[in-house]
Amino acid sequence: MKKQSTSVTGTNLLHAKNHNRRAILDAVRRHDGLSRADITRLTNLSAQTISNLVGELEEAGLLLAGEPVRQKRGQPARPYRLNPDGGYAIGFQLTGTQIDAVLVDLMGEERCQLSRPVNHPDPMQAVDLLVAASHDIIAKSQLDPARNIGIGVAMPGPVGIAGPTGIAPGWEGFDLAGIMSEKAGCPVFVENDADAAAVSEKLYGTARELDNFVYIFIGHGLGAGLFLDGRIIHGAKGGAGEIGHIPIEANGRPCDCGRKGCLERYVSLLALYEEFDTAHRDDLINDQSLTHIAALSPDDGPVRNWINQAAPHLNTTLQIISSMLNPQAVILGGLLPDPILRALWKEVIRLQNTSGPTPTGDTLPILISDGNTYSAARGAAALPIYQEMIPDFQNMLKVRDNA
Repeated sequence: MKKQSTSVTGTNLLHAKNHNRRAILDAVRRHDGLSRADITRLTNLSAQTISNLVGELEEAGLLLAGEPVRQKRGQPARPYRLNPDGGYAIGFQLTGTQIDAVLVDLMGEERCQLSRPVNHPDPMQAVDLLVAASHDIIAKSQLDPARNIGIGVAMPGPVGIAGPTGIAPGWEGFDLAGIMSEKAGCPVFVENDADAAAVSEKLYGTARELDNFVYIFIGHGLGAGLFLDGRIIHGAKGGAGEIGHIPIEANGRPCDCGRKGCLERYVSLLALYEEFDTAHRDDLINDQSLTHIAALSPDDGPVRNWINQAAPHLNTTLQIISSMLNPQAVILGGLLPDPILRALWKEVIRLQNTSGPTPTGDTLPILISDGNTYSAARGAAALPIYQEMIPDFQNMLKVRDNA
């Protein structure tokens, strides 16, 4: 598997200070214990630029300097590492019936969790609920409110465009990030749940060393986060990765989108629930905490039936993804309990082995996410940290163009 380059290149161009700060933070994030000379070598920045910016980041509490280490030549060098307490971010997963929140530090470690039920809030109601929950989780964590880097919100379905969001009517075109940022007093970032989970996987999980991967988010519906050439791909109107509505079976099961045979009618939690009798199905659908599904086993008859139906459709989809996007890997994750997710993964691997190599002659690696049922909320919390710490050359060019 091709690994990400170990070089985190900065730039000495004018108006690039924020980019260079991110390059330094990303270098230290991925190579703990770097000296200033090491950072200079990895980022290709000047020694003076590194000296100035490392000093600023240390003063801001984002970097910690260790004890000087004696070297064979020259002065002892101080190793630098990220300060976990230098900042934190809050992530929300918002559905029509529940808010799940996590607060993570700069290293992605969860410091606090919070969940509360909601009843299909309209957009302005959701803003007030989310802002209140952000205050509550900060108070619960007992951390300094001034250290809050920002808030991320993960939502089901396409964000801000026509189509169902799975929350309530009236969300199309609503500027959740802008309106909530004004009320919360901090930056707010909004992504769909699959994209948010992909960002988390890139920062903290299986995809740390990957620049090109696809994250398949199996939730009540089905979506994909496309992380290509080092960045999330949104598409022209934000709908890239909506693989749940790929027509996979002619004249198949009716879908809420109005068509038939969509992939998520076979690969999703709701598709799994349909394998159960009415009483059990209702219990599963109404259980927002997912405790009922967590108690299921891959060996249960309905679960095994679902895996046997879902795996071939998912395998076909992965072949399409491989041919179109040529990723380094596909990562399976979302809301499925780990034993069921792994059983589905094993069946997909078995089918893949009988299908033969990809058009490029390789076998597409299919990996298991490091996430859990809070993966979308954790991914949402990663959004502000990603913005703060990961260099994006295209964003730097936009800054230069607008200067």
